[in-house]
Amino acid sequence: MMHRLLLLLLILIHSRALPQVPEWAKDITPGTAGTHFHVPPCEITFELGWNNWITAGKATLSVREAENFWRADATAASTGFARTLWKYDCAMTSIMHRADLRAHFLQHQETDSEETCRYRVSFEKQRVVTETLVQPVQGKPAVSSALCRYGPMDDILSVILYVRSQELRNGQKISRVVQPWDKPYLTTFEVLGRESLRFNGKNHPCIKVGLKIRKIDRETLALSAYKKMKTATIWVSDDAMRVPIEMHAEVFVGYMSARMTGIKMLEGGSATAKLPRNMTVDPPPSK
Repeated sequence: MMHRLLLLLLILIHSRALPQVPEWAKDITPGTAGTHFHVPPCEITFELGWNNWITAGKATLSVREAENFWRADATAASTGFARTLWKYDCAMTSIMHRADLRAHFLQHQETDSEETCRYRVSFEKQRVVTETLVQPVQGKPAVSSALCRYGPMDDILSVILYVRSQELRNGQKISRVVQPWDKPYLTTFEVLGRESLRFNGKNHPCIKVGLKIRKIDRETLALSAYKKMKTATIWVSDDAMRVPIEMHAEVFVGYMSARMTGIKMLEGGSATAKLPRNMTVDPPPSK
């Protein structure tokens, strides 16, 4: 009798430690990559704008092979007059499985005038482990770790390749859980139709995709509004490459845009990269 009571107690403790599967999980698009699966190694450059007024920055995105993984690297920085208002630099590396575009490891660093934040994230099938280091310009660094008992998730670069791989028919919706830095979000992409955008003096057929984002509580998995970004629209080239041509977003600081300025196909040694030396992220100590 005693061992049955002990077993029941352990079951109750374990069930309380794990959040219930949320209602929104049934709407998540399955993890299988679509037919537009091949990713040619390339490097893309973007110009960032603010409020249709000034050039606010620049960004780059590259995708290369790294053993059995894809390695995607992204950088962004404010420039010119915008930098006098808001100094910002960031660099991100995403490691994802080549077989199914599943996120494996993410490291991200961003610096503004007040602090530098570094994130290291391990994506597992049923959980995500995050390590955060915050280094203020003045003061001591703070290191913390967090565990979200939900998986799998995408990172911000792997979800781009996953959505790119799908059929993207008009009206199609794709919902994925994404952790771009240190917190998870529920993202819903909707194909709004086809349009033509002018790039490099020529009109290019594009797929117009809308994006909605909601925050996910790491512990309870409850949803809430994401007030920093109201709406976003992405135009993806409607061809075999399916590269992002332009993006508009209404955010808390105004209206932001990103427009592709160039693309370079990578070959030979420039098409391959090494993996980060350490992709292990330790979970927080058990309470």
